[in-house]
Amino acid sequence: MRLDPRSAMRILFLMGLIFLTIPACCEAVDPLWTMDFPDAGLHPGIVGRIAISPDNRFLVSSNPDKTELFVVSTNGSLMWSYVPERSAGGWSPWISGITISPDSSRIGISVMVPGCCRGVVTNTTSNRVILFDRQGNLLWNYSTNEPPGTIAISGNGEDTFVGYHTRSLICLDRSGALRWKYKSDSPITDIAVSPDGNYLLATGGNVEGQYTNDAYYLAKDGRLIWKRQVRGINNPGISPDGQDLIVSGYPAQNTFSFSTDGRVRWEHSLFSDIGRVLSLTTNGRYVLAGSEDKIQLLDHHGEQLWNYSVSAPVYSVSLSENGETIAAGTATGIVVFDGSGNLLKEYRLNQTVCPVMVSRDGTSVAALSDRLLFFPVREGKPDRTLSENNVSAGNNTTDLPLMPTTPTLPGFTGVFCITVLMGIVTFMVSGKRKGRT
Repeated sequence: MRLDPRSAMRILFLMGLIFLTIPACCEAVDPLWTMDFPDAGLHPGIVGRIAISPDNRFLVSSNPDKTELFVVSTNGSLMWSYVPERSAGGWSPWISGITISPDSSRIGISVMVPGCCRGVVTNTTSNRVILFDRQGNLLWNYSTNEPPGTIAISGNGEDTFVGYHTRSLICLDRSGALRWKYKSDSPITDIAVSPDGNYLLATGGNVEGQYTNDAYYLAKDGRLIWKRQVRGINNPGISPDGQDLIVSGYPAQNTFSFSTDGRVRWEHSLFSDIGRVLSLTTNGRYVLAGSEDKIQLLDHHGEQLWNYSVSAPVYSVSLSENGETIAAGTATGIVVFDGSGNLLKEYRLNQTVCPVMVSRDGTSVAALSDRLLFFPVREGKPDRTLSENNVSAGNNTTDLPLMPTTPTLPGFTGVFCITVLMGIVTFMVSGKRKGRT
């Protein structure tokens, strides 16, 4: 069969369109770099921690079982690492919290010794809070005795807040001295601090509702302003202007917005929108949730902005300060969206990614699977001038291999576009054949 010149030109045009559409449709992306690190396997099932510095020049991560800390520049150079000392009884502690000061000059971690079995904690002098400068030099080391579950440095950088599993909250000053201690009704597992450093919103796990209260709003001097019961594994957020206080809990599946005087502005059921929630975060301006097959974004009025169907369970979600970059770690990889819910990039790993972290300015994403991954996702890429040559190493520095990136397969959107265009070409060719017979 011979095609007439016009039909041949059409087919050539469509074939060219296919190849031009591939990058536009799929936006499959390789990480800028990946890093393997040793996983001691001492705490099976524990999920690691990760944070990106506010100046976007380095990130801080634990390995998957939280037994070692790594500080890596955004060009992939290892700056320093730290291994917490074993307890007197020979227990290997894990890193329960990571925080970076707003000026990126200091890094704080909370270290907790596990108890006799999973879910059990214990009081010991090996439980502690440690503060380093960004070069890895020890600034202070505070023995908490009680097991710390979370840590946060205030917006003005003057105070460090630590939440305990044993139902209390403390504040340490810049030198590591105790300012005050507040006895809570529930364990404290997460802390959000207002941008000006004057207030904090602390929450705790209360899945069964056994605790009278599990959300606490305090002044920086430790004075309680109000407390409420939300129920769930709660996530707190304070908006940039400090006026919107949001607490979201799962598996209770409800999100509450509070005024600064404790009044409930609105309540929203996540379960009715997307089913069982697997991951959740809020920055006080937006609420981002992931379920078995969906990702959803709410605004600070509790209104749904969008939801997006995915093919794998969503185990971790993160968003930039302005909500314009959103990332999700799933059972098969990473997906990145803009603030309107448009898919920007996709990276397929075929293994679970948890946690995932978006930088404050939304230009980069870091994630943890069996290795550490780092992606630039928007214009204004991170400063890549930082290297091992101009950063002094701290204690326990280890040479770890940077792994070459692996080519990724096109995502579902890309495959769909390609299939449709190929179908059009096939249809035109078969139509011409039928017309000639």
